[in-house]
Amino acid sequence: MASAVPAAAQGVKLGFVDIQKALMTVNEGKSAKSKLEKIAKSKQAELDKMQDDIKRLATELQEQGAVMRDETKRQKAQEYQKRLMELQDYYLNNQKTLAEEEAKLTRPILERFEKILKKIGKDEGYTMIMEKAAVVYASSATDLTDRLIADFNGGAGK
Repeated sequence: MASAVPAAAQGVKLGFVDIQKALMTVNEGKSAKSKLEKIAKSKQAELDKMQDDIKRLATELQEQGAVMRDETKRQKAQEYQKRLMELQDYYLNNQKTLAEEEAKLTRPILERFEKILKKIGKDEGYTMIMEKAAVVYASSATDLTDRLIADFNGGAGK
């Protein structure tokens, strides 16, 4: 009787890993997340202050605009526009800074993940280990995420 599995596929061993879950679970990942949250919180406080200033200017223009001299009204409107642009620039720069900081903090973790997964793959005869996001279906028996987390927290991949 012929096998239903092609001969080339009979020796294939596949695994998958949820890199995001692992990143948020390992000790260094938790530390990186905490650092990023602190940075984001301080940036958000400054952003909130800038937004409050803009709202104050908008309210002032709306409530007092009719009684302001034309020159004063024009200056306030220009200041409002200038502050809006500054707020937008600040926001975009913060997004860029946070993305760069996240990359800096997670790069060493991801490099260790790669070393650990290559070792698991080689030592245990995996043909391929894929990122969970690329997998449509897989048995939970092929999920190597918890193993990656345990090995990483145990010091592997250094």
